[in-house]
Amino acid sequence: MFKPLKGPKEGRSHPGLLYPGSPTGGRGRVSNRQVAIALIVVVCFLMGYFVINSESGDISTSSTIVPGTKAGSGGLGDAILGDNARNPPADANVAEVRAEVPLADEKSKYRTPEDQYSDDLPKQHDFKPIKEPLDEVYQRPASQPSVDDFKKGKQQVEAEVNPKGWRPQSDHKAVKTDKATAAPSREQWSERPQFEKALSVVISLLPDEVHMRELIRPVEGSGKEKMREMGLRTRAYRKYFEAWEALHMTIDSEGATYIRDDVIQYLRSHQQDLDGAEFTDEGVHGMNLAQTVRSYEAYRVFLLKFANLLFPWTAPYFSDHMSLHAHFKKGGRGIVLTAGDDQAPYLLTTIYSFRQLGCTLPIEVMYLGDQDLGEDYRMELEALPGVTCRDIAQMTNDEGWRLAGWAAKPFAILLSSFREVIFIDADSLFFKNPEVLFDDPDYKELGALFFRDRLIMPESKKRWLQQVLPKPVPRLAKQSRFWTGESGHMQESGVIVVDKFKHFIAMMLVTRFNGPDRDGNKEKGITGVYDMMYGDKETFWIGFLLAGDENYAFHKGDAGIMGQLGDDPETGHEKREEPVEETTDEHDPVKEEEGATDVNNLDVEAKAEAAGAPEVQDALEQTQDPSNYTICAPQLLHLDTEGKPLWFNGWLLHNKFADKRKKRFAKFETYLIEPRDTREPGAWQLADSNMCCLTTDADKKFEFSSKEKETLDMIMARAHEMGMVSVLCT
Repeated sequence: MFKPLKGPKEGRSHPGLLYPGSPTGGRGRVSNRQVAIALIVVVCFLMGYFVINSESGDISTSSTIVPGTKAGSGGLGDAILGDNARNPPADANVAEVRAEVPLADEKSKYRTPEDQYSDDLPKQHDFKPIKEPLDEVYQRPASQPSVDDFKKGKQQVEAEVNPKGWRPQSDHKAVKTDKATAAPSREQWSERPQFEKALSVVISLLPDEVHMRELIRPVEGSGKEKMREMGLRTRAYRKYFEAWEALHMTIDSEGATYIRDDVIQYLRSHQQDLDGAEFTDEGVHGMNLAQTVRSYEAYRVFLLKFANLLFPWTAPYFSDHMSLHAHFKKGGRGIVLTAGDDQAPYLLTTIYSFRQLGCTLPIEVMYLGDQDLGEDYRMELEALPGVTCRDIAQMTNDEGWRLAGWAAKPFAILLSSFREVIFIDADSLFFKNPEVLFDDPDYKELGALFFRDRLIMPESKKRWLQQVLPKPVPRLAKQSRFWTGESGHMQESGVIVVDKFKHFIAMMLVTRFNGPDRDGNKEKGITGVYDMMYGDKETFWIGFLLAGDENYAFHKGDAGIMGQLGDDPETGHEKREEPVEETTDEHDPVKEEEGATDVNNLDVEAKAEAAGAPEVQDALEQTQDPSNYTICAPQLLHLDTEGKPLWFNGWLLHNKFADKRKKRFAKFETYLIEPRDTREPGAWQLADSNMCCLTTDADKKFEFSSKEKETLDMIMARAHEMGMVSVLCT
C-alpha cells in the first residue's frame, strides 16, 4: 500500500483540516476545541431566542437587532435567525412586512375580556408573560403606524387640547419616543377673551427702576404736605391696582367673583395668540415666555410693596387688597353701625325702630374687641332680627397706632360684608325707612351720598384746599363751603351711603386718614389729620377728592333743628315778659296816672296817630306774629328733598351729657329749617353741652305731622323700655 514519504505526526492533521481520527483504536474522540465551538453556537442560539422574545413575546412576529450589528450585515443575529427574522424596513415598508406575519392580529380575535392573553390557536412556543398585563391604554399596538398616520394623530390631539387660534410654544422640542402612543395631553384651559389685552396693559405699566423706587419710598412729612403726597401716591396705586385686578379677577357661571392666580401656567400653555395684535411670534411686546414671566413677577412684587406702604392694615385678615375687594363684590345691601357698651342701649332702640319702619336690610354692628362691646350686649343685639356683631379689631392691623372712637367709622364700612352700605351713627334716628336712601337719584347715579353739616362758623379754607389737593383743583372742591367760606364745616358723618366696590380705593384712603395719619404729636412737630379738621367728618369727601374720585354727591335736603320754640339754651324755653292782665274797668287808675293808652280801645285812626308813641309801638309788636323763631337743642335734623323730616342725630335726650338722674326726653313740638344765605350774626350759635341754637325766618317753622309724632312716640317708648330714662314723660 502506497504511503507518503512524509506525513503528519500521529494524531495530527494538516492545517485548517479536522483530524479525521480513526474509527478504531480510541482516536475518534472529540477534542476540547470542538466542544467549545459547539457550546458557543448553542449559547448564541439561546441568546438570540430570548432577545427576540423580550421584544415581542412571539418569535414568529418579532424583529430583533443584536446591539452592535446591522440588519443584513452577516452578524451573529443573522447567522442564527436567518434573513426572515431581520428588522423590517422602516416607514413605508412597515405595512408590507407586517402583512406577511399576521399571527398577532389573528390571535387578537380570540382574546376575551376576562383574559386578554387567552388564545385558542395552536401555540408555537411555551412563552408566557411573567408580569400582569398593563392597562389597556399602555398596551403595545398590534401594528406599527406609518409616519403619515402618526402625524395625522398628532394633529388630531392638538386640535382637541389647544383652543382655536393658539399654537404650542415648543412643538419642535417634543420628547421623541419609539412607542406609537401619543404623548400625554396638556391641561385644558377655558377661554379668556380679555387675557391678552389685560396682560399687555400690566406689562406696559411696569415702571422702570427709578420710578419704582420713587413710588415705594416712605412718605415723609406731616399735615398738608403728607395728605397731598398720600393723594398722589393713591392715584398712582389705583392705576396699577385696577390693571392687576383686570388680569386676575373673574366671574364664574353663577356671577360670583373669584381670583385666578394661574397666569404663569396659562402663559406656558398658551404663549401667543395667532389672531391677536398684542401677541407676536416672540411673545408679549416682543418678549419670549421667560421675559414675560419675569416682567409679570416684577409687577407683582412691586404692587405688593406699594400696597404695604399705603394701606397695610387689612393684612393678615385679607391676603391682599384684591381679595378684600372681591370679598364684597356680591355682598348686596346692608346697614352698618358701630357701638361700645355705652352706645349699645342706643342701638337696642335704633335697630328696633328700623324694623318698625319696615326696614328689612341685614345689619352688622361693628365693635373693637371684647373690652369695647361685652358679650351680654352682643347677645341682646343679635337677638334682634337680622343683626350680626363683628369684631373689626381682629380684622385690622393697627400696629404703631390705635383704632378707636370716631376713627372706627370708615373701617367699619370698608370691612363689613356688604357691598352697598348705609352707615348710621348710634345716636341717629329715622322718621322713614332708611332704605329710601338707596333710591336717591344722586346715589343711584354716583354710588356715594353724603349729608351737609350745619351752616355754622363761616371760615374760608380755600387756601388750605389749594395746598392739599393736586392740581387742577376739582370742581366739587370749588363748590364746597371750605372754598366759598360759608362755613368751616362741610360734612355731617352721622349717615353715609356708599357703594364700596365702586369707591374701593377712595375708601382705603379715608381709612388711612382715620388710621396712622390721624393723630399728631406737637413735641415731635407732627401734624395729624384730626388737627386740621373736626374728627372724621371731612375725611370722607376730601379723601375721595385726593384719591381722584369725584363720583359723590351731597344730599339736596336742608338741615334744621327740632324741639320747642325758645331762645334760652339753658332751659329751652323762650324768654318772654309776663303778660299784662286785662281789666274790665272803664277807668284804670294806674293807666290814668301813668298816662298809658289802651290800644285795644282805639279806633283805626287813633291807632295810626298813636303809632308814633313808643308804648303803643311795643304793644302793637306783641299782637303781631314774630318775624323769626329760635330753637335751642342738640339735635340736628335732616330733611328729604320735599322738606319733610328724614333723620336726626343727637338722640332723644334734652342733654345726653347730663347726669343720669337728670336725663330727660326732649319735647319735639316744632322744627325749623336753616336759611340758605349767610347772615351776620349767623343763623346758628353754639352753646354749652353740645347745644346749638338756630334762629330762622317765620316761614321756616313747621309742625310735625301726626305720623311723625307717632314715630317719635314709638322710639321714646322703646328707649324708656331699654332704661334710657327713668320716667317716660317729663
